[in-house]
Amino acid sequence: MNYENVDLSFREFRDLVLEGGSFCASTLTCAKFVGCTLRGINFSDSFLGEAVFENCILEECTFNHANLQRAKFIKCTLTKSSFFGAFMGQVRFQECLIDGCDLSDCQIPDGEFRKTIISNSSFERSFVKSSTFEDALLKSVNVSHADLRKVSFINTTFDHIKDEGSIFYGKKPWSGKSSSKSWDEFESYGFD
Repeated sequence: MNYENVDLSFREFRDLVLEGGSFCASTLTCAKFVGCTLRGINFSDSFLGEAVFENCILEECTFNHANLQRAKFIKCTLTKSSFFGAFMGQVRFQECLIDGCDLSDCQIPDGEFRKTIISNSSFERSFVKSSTFEDALLKSVNVSHADLRKVSFINTTFDHIKDEGSIFYGKKPWSGKSSSKSWDEFESYGFD
């Protein structure tokens, strides 16, 4: 199956099993994948703005350098998939399982990870500023050298977090230790 370099905007893929295909460099604006099993699918360099993946299984899929701005993953299982270098501004993961995934070198400003389990995965060197993790579990997750400023962790559980060189305002909720202060980003909101 080869859908490389094509415009599939607003298409709906429902209850399909897709294996070993490619959507490389394709446009999938507002595309919907519902109840699909995707194995070894390559979405690298694709534009998936506002795409929706709902009740899907994604195994060994590749989203390297893809644009997933405002994409939604709802009740999905993602295993051994790579998002290396992807832009994921305002992406939303709701009630998902993310296991063994590479989210390193990503841009994830204002992302949402709600009721999501993230295990054996990496956010190394990623920009995750102002994202929210709510009712989430992070287990064996690497956030080394990640920018975690203004990230909200609400009712989140942590287990074995690797955070060498990560930037976080205040005390890190997984270790109780503070990051070294970076005053070049100091913000003042003033008083009336």
